[in-house]
Amino acid sequence: MEKFYFKSYDRTIGSAANLEELKSEMKRLSSVDPASLEYHLRQGHITMWLNYIGETEAARSLDGVTNARMALRKLGIQEGPGMRRHNMHENMGSHHGGRGRPKKMESGVQK
Repeated sequence: MEKFYFKSYDRTIGSAANLEELKSEMKRLSSVDPASLEYHLRQGHITMWLNYIGETEAARSLDGVTNARMALRKLGIQEGPGMRRHNMHENMGSHHGGRGRPKKMESGVQK
Protein backbone atom coordinates (compact mmCIF):
# COMPACT_ATOMS: atom_id res chain seq x y z
CA MET A 1 0.00 0.00 0.00
CA GLU A 2 1.23 3.47 -0.87
CA LYS A 3 2.22 5.74 2.03
CA PHE A 4 0.93 9.25 2.57
CA TYR A 5 3.71 11.86 2.65
CA PHE A 6 3.35 15.19 4.41
CA LYS A 7 5.45 17.74 2.59
CA SER A 8 6.50 21.28 3.33
CA TYR A 9 7.75 22.84 0.13
CA ASP A 10 10.15 20.22 -1.26
CA ARG A 11 10.85 18.43 2.05
CA THR A 12 9.07 15.36 3.37
CA ILE A 13 8.23 16.13 6.99
CA GLY A 14 6.18 13.04 7.83
CA SER A 15 4.61 9.89 6.44
CA ALA A 16 1.93 7.35 7.29
CA ALA A 17 1.17 3.84 6.07
CA ASN A 18 -2.23 3.47 7.78
CA LEU A 19 -4.91 5.42 9.67
CA GLU A 20 -3.24 5.10 13.08
CA GLU A 21 0.08 6.39 11.74
CA LEU A 22 -1.78 9.22 9.98
CA LYS A 23 -3.45 10.23 13.25
CA SER A 24 -0.09 10.19 15.03
CA GLU A 25 1.56 12.33 12.34
CA MET A 26 -1.37 14.76 12.28
CA LYS A 27 -1.10 15.24 16.04
CA ARG A 28 2.67 15.78 15.82
CA LEU A 29 2.40 18.18 12.88
CA SER A 30 -0.39 20.15 14.56
CA SER A 31 2.27 21.27 17.05
CA VAL A 32 5.36 21.58 14.84
CA ASP A 33 3.98 22.59 11.42
CA PRO A 34 0.22 23.20 11.45
CA ALA A 35 0.41 25.18 8.19
CA SER A 36 1.60 22.07 6.33
CA LEU A 37 -1.19 19.97 7.83
CA GLU A 38 -3.76 22.61 6.85
CA TYR A 39 -2.35 22.77 3.32
CA HIS A 40 -2.91 19.02 2.86
CA LEU A 41 -6.42 19.35 4.34
CA ARG A 42 -7.37 22.26 2.05
CA GLN A 43 -6.09 20.46 -1.03
CA GLY A 44 -8.01 17.28 -0.13
CA HIS A 45 -4.83 15.17 -0.15
CA ILE A 46 -5.62 13.44 3.15
CA THR A 47 -9.22 12.56 2.26
CA MET A 48 -8.15 11.23 -1.16
CA TRP A 49 -5.50 9.00 0.45
CA LEU A 50 -7.92 7.77 3.12
CA ASN A 51 -10.41 6.79 0.41
CA TYR A 52 -7.60 5.09 -1.53
CA ILE A 53 -6.67 2.88 1.45
CA GLY A 54 -10.32 2.06 2.17
CA GLU A 55 -10.79 4.29 5.24
CA THR A 56 -13.94 5.85 3.81
CA GLU A 57 -15.51 6.72 7.17
CA ALA A 58 -12.42 8.69 8.23
CA ALA A 59 -12.30 10.33 4.79
CA ARG A 60 -15.95 11.40 5.09
CA SER A 61 -15.33 12.86 8.54
CA LEU A 62 -12.57 15.10 7.10
CA ASP A 63 -14.40 16.07 3.92
CA GLY A 64 -14.36 19.88 3.69
CA VAL A 65 -12.31 20.33 6.89
CA THR A 66 -9.49 22.84 6.41
CA ASN A 67 -8.56 23.63 10.02
CA ALA A 68 -5.98 21.45 11.80
CA ARG A 69 -7.75 21.68 15.15
CA MET A 70 -11.09 20.60 13.66
CA ALA A 71 -9.42 17.72 11.76
CA LEU A 72 -7.94 16.39 15.00
CA ARG A 73 -11.31 16.65 16.70
CA LYS A 74 -13.12 14.86 13.83
CA LEU A 75 -10.67 11.94 14.05
CA GLY A 76 -10.90 11.78 17.85
CA ILE A 77 -7.34 12.99 18.38
CA GLN A 78 -6.53 15.07 21.45
CA GLU A 79 -4.58 18.12 20.27
CA GLY A 80 -1.07 18.85 21.48
CA PRO A 81 -0.15 21.96 23.51
CA GLY A 82 1.49 23.68 20.51
CA MET A 83 -1.79 23.59 18.59
CA ARG A 84 -3.58 25.71 21.18
CA ARG A 85 -0.88 28.38 20.91
CA HIS A 86 -1.08 28.31 17.09
CA ASN A 87 -4.83 28.86 17.05
CA MET A 88 -4.67 31.57 19.71
CA HIS A 89 -2.07 33.50 17.72
CA GLU A 90 -3.93 32.94 14.45
CA ASN A 91 -7.16 34.40 15.85
CA MET A 92 -5.72 37.44 17.63
CA GLY A 93 -5.96 39.79 14.64
CA SER A 94 -9.66 39.18 14.12
CA HIS A 95 -10.52 39.51 17.82
CA HIS A 96 -8.65 42.77 18.34
CA GLY A 97 -10.11 44.92 15.61
CA GLY A 98 -7.42 44.02 13.13
CA ARG A 99 -4.57 45.53 15.16
CA GLY A 100 -1.19 44.28 14.04
CA ARG A 101 -2.12 44.15 10.38
CA PRO A 102 -0.15 46.24 7.89
CA LYS A 103 -1.76 49.52 6.98
CA LYS A 104 -3.23 50.05 3.53
CA MET A 105 -0.72 50.88 0.82
CA GLU A 106 -1.33 53.46 -1.88
CA SER A 107 1.10 54.01 -4.72
CA GLY A 108 3.63 51.71 -3.04
CA VAL A 109 3.77 53.90 0.10
CA GLN A 110 2.62 52.48 3.40
CA LYS A 111 0.33 54.79 5.40
